[in-house]
Amino acid sequence: MSQDQLFPNDTDRLDPNKVLAHMEDPSVMHRWEGTIKEMVEIAEAELKGKLQDRPEAVAEIARAVVFAICDTMGGAVVYLPRGDSLKKAMRDAAIYRDWRDANIQPTDLVRKYKLASPTIYDIIARQRALHRRNEPDLFGFDDRTVH
Repeated sequence: MSQDQLFPNDTDRLDPNKVLAHMEDPSVMHRWEGTIKEMVEIAEAELKGKLQDRPEAVAEIARAVVFAICDTMGGAVVYLPRGDSLKKAMRDAAIYRDWRDANIQPTDLVRKYKLASPTIYDIIARQRALHRRNEPDLFGFDDRTVH
């Protein structure tokens, strides 16, 4: 008899609704410690601001989201960027979209984002290079070899 038959892998049959239904149980709550507990607390705090009209749903939704992350990414080493660098990256992408898609001039972007003109130009240049690298090569330039 193989080990798989003795101990079948049933982790994919874990019912999130059953787990979440028992979240208030102290024997379950003590398992949510460290980073996972902190993630739940952060999610709850954020949701309280967003779901002011449904305060009773905040804890349930926060736990469901964190459980889904654990269920999907559990066991993996994951890098989470600090909020500041993520906010800066989102701001830079927004500046580039405003310039490229909405045709907002750099002088107007300076006022909108309260940044110096050279900073705006630098962000646009870096974003253009980043977007160029991520675009598919439609003309076969990457396939050419230099002789």
